[in-house]
Amino acid sequence: MQTFFELKMAKNLAPIVMKFGGTSLRDESCRENALNHVKKYAEAGERVVVVVSAMGRKGEPYSTDTLVNLLKEVGPSICPRELDLVMSVGESISSAFFTHLLSQNGLPAISFNGRQAGILTDDNAGNAEILEINPERIIEALDEGYIAVVAGFQGVNDRGDIRTLGRGGSDTSAVALAAALDAEKVEIFSDVDGIANCDPRLVSGSRYLASISVDQMLDMADEGSRVIHPRAIKASLKTNTPIVARNTFSDLPGTIIYHDKSLDKERVAIAHRESMVLVECEYNHDAESRVDGVVNIDSKRLLLKDDVYLSGKLSELEGNLGFYKLSRNWATVSVVFNFNAPEASKLDYAELLDSSKNIISYLLKEPRVRETLNFLHAKYT
Repeated sequence: MQTFFELKMAKNLAPIVMKFGGTSLRDESCRENALNHVKKYAEAGERVVVVVSAMGRKGEPYSTDTLVNLLKEVGPSICPRELDLVMSVGESISSAFFTHLLSQNGLPAISFNGRQAGILTDDNAGNAEILEINPERIIEALDEGYIAVVAGFQGVNDRGDIRTLGRGGSDTSAVALAAALDAEKVEIFSDVDGIANCDPRLVSGSRYLASISVDQMLDMADEGSRVIHPRAIKASLKTNTPIVARNTFSDLPGTIIYHDKSLDKERVAIAHRESMVLVECEYNHDAESRVDGVVNIDSKRLLLKDDVYLSGKLSELEGNLGFYKLSRNWATVSVVFNFNAPEASKLDYAELLDSSKNIISYLLKEPRVRETLNFLHAKYT
């Protein structure tokens, strides 16, 4: 293993950014796997920045959902400012804990929250955009031979108030930091082997891809793929930072998201959204331009995620929608081609939606998602 002094001598190297999701950090065994991935790079003399999500998933003590439930138990209509504050706590705990774990295993590390990492956002509570990053303190830590551990999913506005980055926010933190640091690459670790051509939990014949273009991955993310958030992919475009989706629990190479169009070959992949609310409006709407997370169906219908932010988004929209009808348990399924889509199959239980020339997309009730994915996977892939 390299000494602390030898690590300092590697300070001219471009760093590697590694992001670990909640399932990678949920217990001692999982964290041991994450630790080993970091250790391999550190012992090879790489400069390493680690971005962490909150530890665990819903019901576990430090997960974001568990922390939010502390407020929900008191009452509904949580103030967005307080919601952002409590939602940022899980990542802060995780960064301090993982930093201590690294240090106890002979890997000097130092933790940073969003503000300390220099992440400036707009004022959009719950779904903030990163405006700029000043990574000066992270660079100083790397130059001194430390591993920098950054709390994902958060930054601060120009008044210093904590703002969270919305679904997949830790991915966005990682890729945006990689761009700001001119990193060699960013590796997104989760509990799957990479990016599959269809959800492997629902389609047994799905397969993991060795590579995928950034354009097709962005289309997949926009259509609901949850491996990497679209904001994270967009954050890589300015610097063409390579992104690798990997499994914390294996040494498999994962899926490379590339920017070089000369590498393109024909690929088909399928994405879907679940737990959506269909809103049918009295008036024509322009909701997509005013509220984040809106999926437009047509001029009088839209979809929103059925989550803790739903009531707030409906309140934002209410004055412009007129009377509206709301129904739950909707989903979309989309086939994403990196070439012009062929003629779409008609499904008697699903509505074929207007889509771009390389996407076939359907609106359907959630219980039909599995059979639809399996049918489309068999037909197009």
